[in-house]
Amino acid sequence: MTVGNKHTTKRRILIVDDVVNNCLLIEDHLRSTLKCEFRIAYSGKEALKILEDWVPDCILMDIMMPEMNGIETTQLIKRIPECHDVPVLMVTAKQEMESLEESFDAGAVDYIYKPIDRTTLVARTKSALRSKDDIDRIKELNKELFQKKEELSSFSHTVSHDLKSPVVGAASLFDFFLMRIKEEHPQIIGDESLKEILDRIPKAFHKMLDFINTQLDYAEAGQVIGKLESISMNKLISAVIENFEHAEREGMVLFSELPEMPKTKCDSIRMLKVWQNLVANSIKYRGDRHPVRIDFGVQENVESVKFWIRDDGPGIYPEYQQKVFETSARLNYDVDGYGFGLATVKKIIEAHGGKIWIDSEITDGACFVFEIPQESVIN
Repeated sequence: MTVGNKHTTKRRILIVDDVVNNCLLIEDHLRSTLKCEFRIAYSGKEALKILEDWVPDCILMDIMMPEMNGIETTQLIKRIPECHDVPVLMVTAKQEMESLEESFDAGAVDYIYKPIDRTTLVARTKSALRSKDDIDRIKELNKELFQKKEELSSFSHTVSHDLKSPVVGAASLFDFFLMRIKEEHPQIIGDESLKEILDRIPKAFHKMLDFINTQLDYAEAGQVIGKLESISMNKLISAVIENFEHAEREGMVLFSELPEMPKTKCDSIRMLKVWQNLVANSIKYRGDRHPVRIDFGVQENVESVKFWIRDDGPGIYPEYQQKVFETSARLNYDVDGYGFGLATVKKIIEAHGGKIWIDSEITDGACFVFEIPQESVIN
């Protein structure tokens, strides 16, 4: 793996100090112990110029410099994306102690007192370089993990998509086969034992297609692929409620009146799937509630807007409230399903920059809450 490799090039150290002798002393102390490439800047502006095309692994920064001091320079360095994780060590006199707090606030990670002690300088610089190595390893690991996650998602999508066509084809062929049997060999249909087998085959096809579609939904859920547009959340939920008209008619569910909700800038197809899965979850796990009552709510804050759906079903035990969002999580095996519904919802909400959780303070039923950043909401 890439992260297991040691440095193939010398590590880089930038020394920033307006006094030439200080720079030479620091370089001399470090060069005798560390195999590094050194650059020297005699001002904050000169340091920023160097950083335009040369990124160090560690920066030793003097605090007291004319025009732009070390604290101001550090603040500007930390705004450079490539330098955000570069450790900065402040070089300061003991009487400048009050400046250390500002230095750490600016992004420094350590300090060295003047006059410079060689042992202290080498030890703290080595520590800073080790920290930089660790950060680089973590970043590379995260990059590799993200790539593998993308590969697995792509593989899951491809497999599910490629499986769908032959299953649909086989189901169509069976329908044609069944039609011919009824026309040419009606006696077979009259055989009760054979009829039971023939009736079970299309059910198996439908269950397989349902599973494949569920897998496809999950594989695609992490990507907001539709056009982001301002959508009335009231209209979106109303459309979902219409899809459950049969369940309402059969006395399985009772929907409360929708409150007024803000328009939301989102992928409407994905957001429809969120509400569809959340409603289906409340109905599916209603227990002995006939009907289960479902309420919807909204709360706008300065930085975000929260939506929630609450039912008066049996609820979810606290120890399971995080597990329900995991892939293939199924807490009730007496109910049909594959455990991807809430995991799909979580991926869609996160793809919109939001988060979802279960309100643990609600004990008489279950309340799912999801939050979307306010900049996605159109007032």
